[in-house]
Amino acid sequence: MSANEFKVAEAAALLGVSDDTIRRWAADGRLTLREGKGGVKVVDGRELARLASESTLEAEGGATFSVRNRMHGIVTAVKTDAVMAQVDIQAGPFRLVSLISSEAVEQLGIKVGKAVFATAKATNVGVEIAS
Repeated sequence: MSANEFKVAEAAALLGVSDDTIRRWAADGRLTLREGKGGVKVVDGRELARLASESTLEAEGGATFSVRNRMHGIVTAVKTDAVMAQVDIQAGPFRLVSLISSEAVEQLGIKVGKAVFATAKATNVGVEIAS
C-alpha cells in the first residue's frame, strides 16, 4: 500500500463516515476500491480527495469536534505562490483552509490526497502530516 492509499476504515475515518458508506459509494461508482496487499481493499488518496471536495459530507453518528482538538483529514487542494500556500482539508464533514508558507508545504510534502492533522485555535489552522 502506498503512502497515498487508504484502507476502507482509514478512508471512512478521514471523511467521518462508516466503512459501509465507503463500500456503498464504491458500489454506486462514486469511488473505486482496488485490491491492495493481502487482499485488503484500498482507495487512492487523490480519488478520496476528489470525493471529499465534491460536496460537504454529513457526519455520521453526530460526531463533534472542539477547536482545541486535532482533526484528521485529507488534503483536497493545494495552491502555492512564491511565498504562501493555501491548503484545503476535508476533515469529516468539515472543510478547513490553512494559509501556510510555500516552504512548509514543500518541506512537509503536502499534496492532494495526503492524510494530515489540522489543529485549530482561534482563526489559525496548522497542518501536520499524519503518519
